[in-house]
Amino acid sequence: MASSSFRRMILKRCIFALLTIFGIITVNFFLINLMPGDPIHNMIPRDPKFNKEVREILIEKFHLNAPIWERYVIYLKNTVTLDWGDSYMQDSSVIDIISVAMSWTLMLVGLSTVITLLLGMVVGAYAAYRRGGAFDLVSTGSLLFFYGMPIFWFAIMLQILFTSYPLEMDWWPQLPLSGYYDVLKYGNDLRLDPGMILNVLEHMILPGTTLAIGSLAGVSLVMRSSLIDVMTEDYIMTAKAKGLTDYQVLRYHAFPNGLPPMVALIAMSLAFVIGGAYQVEVIFSYRGIGYETLTAIYSLDFPVLQFIIVVGGVLVVVANLLSDIVLIFIDPRIKIA
Repeated sequence: MASSSFRRMILKRCIFALLTIFGIITVNFFLINLMPGDPIHNMIPRDPKFNKEVREILIEKFHLNAPIWERYVIYLKNTVTLDWGDSYMQDSSVIDIISVAMSWTLMLVGLSTVITLLLGMVVGAYAAYRRGGAFDLVSTGSLLFFYGMPIFWFAIMLQILFTSYPLEMDWWPQLPLSGYYDVLKYGNDLRLDPGMILNVLEHMILPGTTLAIGSLAGVSLVMRSSLIDVMTEDYIMTAKAKGLTDYQVLRYHAFPNGLPPMVALIAMSLAFVIGGAYQVEVIFSYRGIGYETLTAIYSLDFPVLQFIIVVGGVLVVVANLLSDIVLIFIDPRIKIA
């Protein structure tokens, strides 16, 4: 009976997820295609002597002269077949543009997210364990400062700090400000060369640190608050009465029961990987998903913009669906419901 109820619950949530994805795809199309402005003006020179036949060819190629319902049908077909066509502004397919940007965003945001989650959970758990102590007070105060700090301001401060020698300290490290790697030194050919790998990691230090510090506060504070609530429960007192050490109580009783709020936060963090970090990528000229999104908005590059929005929206829905499924396994109260 429980297994049947579990399957019905999963099926119901999957159906809701599919309906939500369809809604995202539909709303995405109409919002973008009803935007003011003509993308053709950005694709061709604004010269009255320019060959008008080229304009007609571009309009026909991108189906801009078709009724909106016909464009919507083509859009749905392309979405299902993953044939997103070509960019308006770049001489390349949408898939090629986004795959390059996606790979760099996954490396930057993915790595910083994993480090943030692991470090944030440890700091939050220890702060809850030492509630009211020196570590709790210092860490919570520092995290609240970083939580309210504008991330773009922090990125600019890091740029200033690590591209000069403060107080004439010649030993202070100097770090790259922008790009994936040193193009002048390594060219445009990516390869698994130890020197190039180190150069890529060096270029990721400043933007990665900005993202990690900006996100660490939220993870740690949620973990701390969740564990503090759990440690007031009766079964924690029972575990202590049995003679378990504080570490055993925290490791085997408090921590597992404090995970449900973290599961939802981790799910949203996974969605954030694809969404990228718009401010950080722009400030550090890191051409990831966020950078490409803003570029597509400015140039009215509808195919690229549609792809990014759909993928980001779908990932958020899937991440929430997976978090719901995980919560069903780790929280018995959800099974009963």
